[in-house]
Amino acid sequence: MSYIKSKKISMALITGSVFLLIGLMAVVNVHAQDLNLSIENMPQVVGAGLGYAPDYEGSDDYMFGGAPFGKYQFPGREQYILLKAFELQANLINHPWLRFGPSLNYRFGRDDVDDDVVDRMDDIDDTIEGGAFIGVEFIDRANPRKRMSADVDFLHDLGGEHDGNTIAFNARFWYPVSKMFDVGLGAGFVYADDDYMSTYFSVDHSDSLRSGLPEFDADSGVKDVRINPVVVMHLSENWHLAGGFQYRRLLNDAEDSPVVDDRGSENQWISGIGVAYSW
Repeated sequence: MSYIKSKKISMALITGSVFLLIGLMAVVNVHAQDLNLSIENMPQVVGAGLGYAPDYEGSDDYMFGGAPFGKYQFPGREQYILLKAFELQANLINHPWLRFGPSLNYRFGRDDVDDDVVDRMDDIDDTIEGGAFIGVEFIDRANPRKRMSADVDFLHDLGGEHDGNTIAFNARFWYPVSKMFDVGLGAGFVYADDDYMSTYFSVDHSDSLRSGLPEFDADSGVKDVRINPVVVMHLSENWHLAGGFQYRRLLNDAEDSPVVDDRGSENQWISGIGVAYSW
């Protein structure tokens, strides 16, 4: 039976905070319109989130944790530097709707998990991933709080832990329902190659002997789809709160892995609250 336990932050938990903080980031810079302020006057944003999520990808044990974020947009330009917890991105293009630049990500491994059987398997160390993203963002110039965006984020393991690649496809839509509240809806999916899937979802012979789980060889494919509704409340021209959840459905060999099918769940729930300060 699943339970919640406070412990060190995992990659899944980071995501719980990140999707809320992205929501805050998407709307705090446009709230100025309702306050008779120039949107360009608030290019700097910092925030933090608290949430709960599975303690490893595919787990049905949950834990609490938090993560920060920040954004700096260069004055009068579209280029920015964005920190989303442990992922750093930089948009290099000064274009009204096109976004492109490098990405760096710190991916947490799997060790000291709550499930006694999975915990007997070889530990997966933390690693650094690097790559690039490209996306579009369309803003209603009459009301910049109405916006939609879509992006593709490619990451490759630079630390030699899984030696694989992931490609994430995401889309988001934002709409103001009142002067104080914005609602957002995001959806996406992630493709992972053989190396990534083998590291996080396969059970080799030695892992099978130690854990008692059947051997399993995970292949590349779409590993999950996700959807996340978020509500943002503007407390003032500077302070903003967000709350919401993300549902992820593991698919294909991620779903069929004994780590998930026998010891965890293909249904992954992530929820939390976030706060941001803009100026």
